[in-house]
Amino acid sequence: MRRMSSAPAQQSLFGLPEGKYVRVALDTPVRREFSYWAPPDLSVEPGARVRVPFGSRQRVGVAVGIDPHPPVGVDPARVRPITALLDESPLLTPALLRLGRTIADENFCSWGNALAAMLPATLRRGRARRTVTRVELIGAKLPSAEALDELAQRFPKQEKAIAYLQKAGGPVELREFLNRTGLSRSPLDSLQKRGWVRFSKVEESSLPFLQETLRDQPPQLTEQQRVCVDALCEALDRRAAEHFLLFGVTGSGKTEVYLHALERCLEQGRGGIVLVPEIALTPQTVARFRARCGEVAVLHSGLTDAERHDQWKAIRSGRVRVVVGARSALFAPMPELGLIIVDEEHESSFKQESVPRYHARDVALERARLEGAVAVLGSATPSLELWHAAREQRSIRLLELPERVAGGRLPKVQVVDLRSESPEKGHWLVLSAPLRTALEQAFAREEKAILFLNRRGYAPAWHCRDCGTVVHCPSCDVPITYHKWRKRALCHLCLREQEQPQRCQACSSTKVQLVGVGTERAEEAVVRQLPEARIARMDRDTMLRRESYEEVLNAFAAGEYNVLLGTQMVAKGLDFPDVTVVGVLNADTALHQPDFRAAERCFNLVSQVAGRAGRSDRGGKVVVQTFLPDHPAIRHAAQHDFVRFAAGELAERREFGYPPFAAAVRVLCEADEVRAVDRLAQQAAEALREVAAPQCGVLGPAAPPVERVRGRVRRQLLIKAMPPEALAPLRPVLQELCQKQGIVVDHW
Repeated sequence: MRRMSSAPAQQSLFGLPEGKYVRVALDTPVRREFSYWAPPDLSVEPGARVRVPFGSRQRVGVAVGIDPHPPVGVDPARVRPITALLDESPLLTPALLRLGRTIADENFCSWGNALAAMLPATLRRGRARRTVTRVELIGAKLPSAEALDELAQRFPKQEKAIAYLQKAGGPVELREFLNRTGLSRSPLDSLQKRGWVRFSKVEESSLPFLQETLRDQPPQLTEQQRVCVDALCEALDRRAAEHFLLFGVTGSGKTEVYLHALERCLEQGRGGIVLVPEIALTPQTVARFRARCGEVAVLHSGLTDAERHDQWKAIRSGRVRVVVGARSALFAPMPELGLIIVDEEHESSFKQESVPRYHARDVALERARLEGAVAVLGSATPSLELWHAAREQRSIRLLELPERVAGGRLPKVQVVDLRSESPEKGHWLVLSAPLRTALEQAFAREEKAILFLNRRGYAPAWHCRDCGTVVHCPSCDVPITYHKWRKRALCHLCLREQEQPQRCQACSSTKVQLVGVGTERAEEAVVRQLPEARIARMDRDTMLRRESYEEVLNAFAAGEYNVLLGTQMVAKGLDFPDVTVVGVLNADTALHQPDFRAAERCFNLVSQVAGRAGRSDRGGKVVVQTFLPDHPAIRHAAQHDFVRFAAGELAERREFGYPPFAAAVRVLCEADEVRAVDRLAQQAAEALREVAAPQCGVLGPAAPPVERVRGRVRRQLLIKAMPPEALAPLRPVLQELCQKQGIVVDHW
């Protein structure tokens, strides 16, 4: 790091300070760059980080341009000097700078926002943090049950902290603990003074998942795999920026195709990036790539700042040529990038929900275009936007793997109509008779099962039997979920806890009862009905430590458990040959969302979780429980028929003007009270309608499905432009709106 001298600048013949003017992109909502002065001997290049004064504070930004003169109309005396140059050579390549500019323009944010998302947190701050803080209970000094009851009455946040640490069963990273519980550090500090918890700082290793891996002998490719590999290798040999959709059923060997393409890329002296859904980043997954490609860098949210920083430096230096990671790994500074793979491209985790609100699928295609690389997007259930592009627009080449490898067959799927099933007396219906029979038979054969339910907690709502009112969170417009292990209700948006309601909020009736089934209640029911079941539950309530996911999967593989029950965590990235039964406990939960993609998400989830069964010669059976057995998403998923489902869904989207046939944008406005948010939303609507073309509809403002979140009132505008090009006149207005406080602009 080179700091600026405090000596005054020398004047040139024209009266301007000698030196240069550096345009710096800062991580602020303002869609402009800021100019700073640098002396002639300071070698600042675009892509390098600089520390600069911004108001009364020092900020870290990225240099994006060098000018010989100050901005037009700006007094040179007002241009402040750079405080320090943090990089002797640029961290971000010209291609990544251009990619950041595209992300900013397409996703309604500033260039600085986009570039900040590309950098690890340590580099955004300008310093590397080499330790991580952990917190844990002191076992010998745990409070008694009476002390905990008293604590819950006087200091409920402290009691909540103790409960979560007990549930974790070991040290938890402080940052993760605060995110999961919604607490501040203050309750933990108080517990530390009482002698009940302790903090520790741990030096972090730089490379996770570094177990020694033996070289893997690649299996013989099938004829279908060979066709796909040849197409990818030909594109790599031409060094062409080509895009491919690899459409293959679950178990068809898509990963083997990826590995062959990566090997060809490495032979050419180029590097590759592999994006996978976050939950699939297990040591087993990374080990498979290491076995075939040598040293592999890993980038995902479970890394500490120090780990991510060191991995990033190893990639940038060219020492590591293959990166496996989640969404943010797309920005790895790989020199000579030749291949980008996005596995399970349909996954919702590839869409970033904070600024910049990009979709990794779209950014992967753009980065491949900028760097002359090959992009491969694989899925058994492709997103309808990508499927339409591959089938109709021909901008993406379609490669297909319609059969499982080694002659395996897709499992038989039985759809059970829950309307005809009878629950246990005094209990909520969890297991239908066919699913219970299938589980009993699997246990008798010493085989395993996976049960999927996309609702955590014990019960998702409280319902008044007299007036029908559902109990909502006081701060958010959503029902509260009962978590039995806490004996409390929890809002899954603001994380606020409250006691079990004794009376209805609307009519004061005492007949308030729990409604529905979450994973906690499902686990209880399976244990009650099938005593031989040894269940591991995987959801956000049980996976509290970053080691938890790996530990549970290893125990399941070793036979300590014979049932894996969970939310989306069990629906993807798992390959266990002895899993012969998969049960979808309620396939309808995804269908009841107020979203035009609800049917697509339901189809994808059922298809993906069904694909976990029958991955060996033992075969498999899938039981899908639903109250809507005739819904196209359920029916086609049971038949493993993506093509027919896609045809029907795309026909509806064309008729009603939804993507991919239209551009869709949502403008969400928030304020502390109704009049303020109504005023803000109305102003936004008027600005948009003033420039909207006839083919571009501006709907609203209206209340969104969730009208209040954390006490703030919300309104939304929905924009549909058909064809998508009709959105162009609105883009400048949308870019202006995204800079206003209380307004979020995002692709719908």
